[in-house]
Amino acid sequence: MDYFLTIAASDNSGGAGIQQDIKVSYELGYWPLSAISGITVQDFKNVYVVEAVKPSLLQLQINRCLQSFPVKAIKIGAICSKENLNVIVDCLKNNSIPNIVLDTVLSSTGGTPFLDISSILIMKKDLFPLCKLITPNKQEFEKLVNSEIDTIEEGVEIAQIKCNEWNTAILLKGGHFKGEKLKEALITKNEVFFFEREWNNFTYSHGTGCTLSSAIACFLGKGESLKGAYIKATNYLVEHFKNLNQL
Repeated sequence: MDYFLTIAASDNSGGAGIQQDIKVSYELGYWPLSAISGITVQDFKNVYVVEAVKPSLLQLQINRCLQSFPVKAIKIGAICSKENLNVIVDCLKNNSIPNIVLDTVLSSTGGTPFLDISSILIMKKDLFPLCKLITPNKQEFEKLVNSEIDTIEEGVEIAQIKCNEWNTAILLKGGHFKGEKLKEALITKNEVFFFEREWNNFTYSHGTGCTLSSAIACFLGKGESLKGAYIKATNYLVEHFKNLNQL
């Protein structure tokens, strides 16, 4: 049995967060474990309430999962408070998990914040180096580097520097960049991989970021390289949302 751990917030609508991570990891052959960082009230359009769980409770959830199960991969989503961020860092420092993917969820699509500015500094200094990959979109990467970015090529130039500074690989997602085709880039300390595909304008697209990051973590846990995990996860994402949009 392969075990996957998601550390993220609960989404009562079932389309993102813990609920979506569980669905994805189960479909990809894992027993899903979870540590809930916060409770949200949301629907497919907006996040209305975010309430962090007690740090002590989050710590107990994570440690019990890591001590009781041979976890092969971890996905981290919305963290919901600085205190919970510090708990996650402490827990992961004390456990050697090679396949950790961080979906840098700093705020909801509608703008509801999940972390404050001071938490972002801690995230960059203490959490990024524990992760194999972080997966920011354009808006999130701009917040992380405190600079506006017009094109994905410009973002890649900055990401090549940040990979070494943050000691992690970066997947710069392309959903918010303009262009005839969707462009994304996977940047490591030594390589840059560009990817290009047709746009998929799904009517229902809630939880795409959660789905992609969870799937990448799952494929990494199965032994895929970063590039291979990205390609397989992207193919899974497209098929998953095609099927959802046919319901």
